[in-house]
Amino acid sequence: MCRLLLGRELRQLREAAGINRDELTTSTKWQPSKISRIEQGQATLQAAELERLLELFQPPAADAERVRSLAAQARKRGSFGKVPDWSRQYLGLESDADALMTWDSELIPGLVQTEEYARAIVSTSVVVAPADIDQTVQARLRRQSLVTRSDPPQLNIILGEAALRREVGGADVLRRQLEHLRSVATLPHVTLQILPFTSGEHAAMGTSFTLLRLELEDATFTYAYLESLTRADCLDGAQHVEVYQMVIERLRIAAMGQRETLTALDRAISDLTSRSPA
Repeated sequence: MCRLLLGRELRQLREAAGINRDELTTSTKWQPSKISRIEQGQATLQAAELERLLELFQPPAADAERVRSLAAQARKRGSFGKVPDWSRQYLGLESDADALMTWDSELIPGLVQTEEYARAIVSTSVVVAPADIDQTVQARLRRQSLVTRSDPPQLNIILGEAALRREVGGADVLRRQLEHLRSVATLPHVTLQILPFTSGEHAAMGTSFTLLRLELEDATFTYAYLESLTRADCLDGAQHVEVYQMVIERLRIAAMGQRETLTALDRAISDLTSRSPA
């Protein structure tokens, strides 16, 4: 994952410097295929090679330090690690994805949250200062433009039934959230499924995660992304990603189909509506 993020950052720095790939090939005397592999996240840069690129691109100091940190992570053996500046990095990666597959056992995912539902969640955070709540909520809402843009990614969401019942923000906030979710579920590029309580035990209990698929030129990459209270972790090794792919496929099979899912949503909305004051 860090290699992919590093490649994306370097491509953006190159473009910001007004340097095309042919010019970079001439300046570095590297093969075009090497530059392509670096920018696609398929190759690891040595420290001296990175410094050569930074010398050519002349980025702001903060950008240079962020890239050095990413490069250091990318050079480490293993595939599990904290992504530096994860929120900023993930937003860019998310916007580039061709497909997103999300599992959440008890909350509606950020990409399809209403503002009031998002605010209720962010307000409970112990790592977001009260003064930053508005900014954090608005940033989350801006992410949602990828759901309605002209070339949206395929979005597959599997939710535990608890997500329809946990009254985040109160009954009225949850009802409006579920109404919004039902509307999003009718979009042609969105697949929504509910895993009912009656499905019993399953391999993803106690977890939430997102699989991202990116198609870059001649290669396809899949990554698993997980968040905790204070960090985000990415898995890119096949031995890890394949486990998450297997789990989400089992969830997909066990979950309700589209018609059953919409019926479950309607039932939950109706239950909440009946409790609202006339």
